[in-house]
Amino acid sequence: MLKKIFITSVLTASVCAVMNANAASKGLYLSGQIGYADTGVKSRVKDGGYAFNNDGLAGRLAIGYKITSNAALELGYLQIPRAKFSVNPENVFTKQNALDIAAKGMLPITSNVNIYGKVGVAYLTTELGITSPSEAKDNLNSKQGISKRQWAPEVAVGMGYDITPNVTVDTSLTHIQTVGSNPPGNIDFLAVGVGYNFG
Repeated sequence: MLKKIFITSVLTASVCAVMNANAASKGLYLSGQIGYADTGVKSRVKDGGYAFNNDGLAGRLAIGYKITSNAALELGYLQIPRAKFSVNPENVFTKQNALDIAAKGMLPITSNVNIYGKVGVAYLTTELGITSPSEAKDNLNSKQGISKRQWAPEVAVGMGYDITPNVTVDTSLTHIQTVGSNPPGNIDFLAVGVGYNFG
């Protein structure tokens, strides 16, 4: 009987510790991530896909607010690398970025480790162009059948580790699923990051 009471007490204390540790970080937070983005642009253009390939090192900044210990709202900006390809005497380029808003759900595993998921929507901007020696620009989006601006659903999964109650590191995979007519291609962003909680 005493053994059962002891085990129950330990489990209750552990659950409370996890809840308290996570409750302490409610409020505003900022985060930054860096990682690799696979954009799919090269597979969507009508011709010369290699010239528009902008896969590579990307970065994301976000501001969020933890409403509860397990839920947050987040606004982020993803900058994808610019691709540039010379076709003498002209230069072909790709510029792409995404502004997103997402709901974030967190599940604590231990007092300082959690897994999380995000569901939201991204406003994706994709610019395909060509510049001549005279610096005149030509928009290639319509010629290549790629929408310049588009809303797209977004999901993400990740894991976070609280170094202190205010400083967090994490790793995540974000997927932006382009839909509709003339989509620029899906985006997958694998990243590591650091965040600061003001709560």
